[in-house]
Amino acid sequence: MEFQFFHGNITKEKCEEILSKVGINGSFLVRDSESIPGALCLCVFYEHLIYTYRIFRKSDGHFMMQTSEGTPRHVFRTFNSLIENYKKPNQGLVINLCYPVNRCPYYQETQTVYVTKEEAYEDPDVGEDYINVLPD
Repeated sequence: MEFQFFHGNITKEKCEEILSKVGINGSFLVRDSESIPGALCLCVFYEHLIYTYRIFRKSDGHFMMQTSEGTPRHVFRTFNSLIENYKKPNQGLVINLCYPVNRCPYYQETQTVYVTKEEAYEDPDVGEDYINVLPD
């Protein structure tokens, strides 16, 4: 997922720590669900509490947020349209989404990059600063 406010596989506790540190009503982030594989959690800070809403991807690729009983269920074609909808007031959340809490730069820099075996052993084009430490 390309959104900067998507924190991936962080724990509920880490999520609460991040949002509490920001401490602004309407701040939010999205993380992977710990208890339901494939589901996402939209976590929203409001009045010193963290509210968590589960987001499911349907078999047709559309997105749906888990709502309380009696609340109309909306289906969204894209994840972005779901987020944009809940930025509007009175959509069924405790508060509308106002302030995305982005991943820290360190997290972005340490994401795994996959390369083929051939790419891993190619001679890098980095100039004279490169020292070949592997035997020929």
